[in-house]
Amino acid sequence: MAKKNKKNISILIIGFLILSFIYNHNFFRKLYNIYVINHESRLAKKYGYCFRESVGFLKMLKKKYKFNFNPLIMNYEDAVPNSGWSIYDNNYKTDNKHKILLNYPKNLSLYFKPLNKIFYSEGTVKHSNGISNIIFKLKNKHIRINSKIKIYRKTLNKKDIIYEENFHKLIKNNQIIPIEFKTKEINSIYKPTYIEISNLSGDQIKKINSITLNLDHEFNLMNFTIIEKFNNCYYVK
Repeated sequence: MAKKNKKNISILIIGFLILSFIYNHNFFRKLYNIYVINHESRLAKKYGYCFRESVGFLKMLKKKYKFNFNPLIMNYEDAVPNSGWSIYDNNYKTDNKHKILLNYPKNLSLYFKPLNKIFYSEGTVKHSNGISNIIFKLKNKHIRINSKIKIYRKTLNKKDIIYEENFHKLIKNNQIIPIEFKTKEINSIYKPTYIEISNLSGDQIKKINSITLNLDHEFNLMNFTIIEKFNNCYYVK
């Protein structure tokens, strides 16, 4: 009788442990996800539909348009891996005329704030094609700059100059100052960008709250036919 009771207690303990495991690990929810939610939906949930890697949008395009080529994929999101793996076929060649633009921003810009005697941007940018204009946000109505402006990055202790120009202007607050300088060197997701205004006194620097660089798109939607769009994800030709 005692052995039978011990056996029953052991069964109850094992049963309790199994139920605890199922409850704590969402066993039934995971089972539901595997058998009810299809593979593409799970990928979209994990990698995003039109954000992050945007695998959901890519899978939809491949299914809808039955690609017999690999379209060129550009993702504007920072620090995400290439998501071409989700639709690329090694048997197909890349067709550069067909492009997929993921997380496409309406405007490309870099925002700079004061850092000692220079201005520093924590932001990064990619797929730009040049500097369109510069805007100074001032504490006063205007400021006069008679100095050289340098835009650069640092490699160790070396300045990699992106843009350099003499400025002799009376600049108003939030005035849009055209630059129209073509370059792709400002594109980087790893290195911060700096603006240096030489011969500017400490008091003058304090009058500048921030500086904004507005950039040109390398892939301007006006130059393409939009085949498919969802939010800020585009399939164009």
